[in-house]
Amino acid sequence: MYDDDVLSERVAFRLTPEARRKLAQWAQEEHRPLANLVYAVICKAIAAEEQRRGQAFEPAQTEREAL
Repeated sequence: MYDDDVLSERVAFRLTPEARRKLAQWAQEEHRPLANLVYAVICKAIAAEEQRRGQAFEPAQTEREAL
């Protein structure tokens, strides 16, 4: 997935109690922390979208300059 990246960025979002409960149950069934499950799901969704588009997302110009 994105294992080579340094995990330093944070994103906050809100969930319904039901969605959080379902994610927590899923994470528990996979013996992983909730945050790790959310990270894995997002990485898979990005990879699927890039495959659907036939190209990778490119960093914005300002992100390239920061690297």
